[in-house]
Amino acid sequence: MRKILLVEDEENIVFAVKRFLENTGYTVCAVCTLSEAKACFQNGFDLILLDLNLPDGDGFTFLDFVREKSSIPVICLTVRDSDRDVIGGLESGADDYITKPFKLTVLKARIETVLRRVKKNLKIQSILQSDGVTLDKNLKKVFVDEREEELSRKEFELMCLFMENPGRTLTRELIIDIVWGRDSDFVYDNTLSVNIRRLRQKLGPYRNRIQTVRGFGYRWDEGEMPK
Repeated sequence: MRKILLVEDEENIVFAVKRFLENTGYTVCAVCTLSEAKACFQNGFDLILLDLNLPDGDGFTFLDFVREKSSIPVICLTVRDSDRDVIGGLESGADDYITKPFKLTVLKARIETVLRRVKKNLKIQSILQSDGVTLDKNLKKVFVDEREEELSRKEFELMCLFMENPGRTLTRELIIDIVWGRDSDFVYDNTLSVNIRRLRQKLGPYRNRIQTVRGFGYRWDEGEMPK
């Protein structure tokens, strides 16, 4: 069953959307503030419906927060219908933008369109390849020169994060926050270093793909040749 996070502070809209979607087979968790949305973000939602005008801030800040951590689809629901807001929302990473008032049947159709597109993209992106390193997200396996390497769960999540963001410098804080999630406040900085060291050992001739960016974090460099 698909699980949706609804971030909306208008009670009438919350009632109508939640009731309609749950009657058509979705599970809906509704919150009315940005702080509540951030607190429950790690709960494995399939899609987010996001109002931009919220009591404790602008919804765009939560959209930025989501995009730093995940590719979960986001549909903006808002009265802000100016071209500037629509373009800003889409350029910030929203998958769709719906202005109020809207019909519930149209909302459901737009949700299903976004979810179909995401499902199709996930199938395409389930296997990641970087020279002799192959990662299969469905099988949860990593192969180095066609030989399977045994990785711990955290090592595999680190590999996913690196290979999904080639060439991008990821700060130590961001990596810990994404990979360790709710437990990140209790993870020592040395824990990441240990996992990176083990991961490099298992990558063998491709260990230099994981490059240290001093003072910041790490980067997966596809241009670095094995040594």
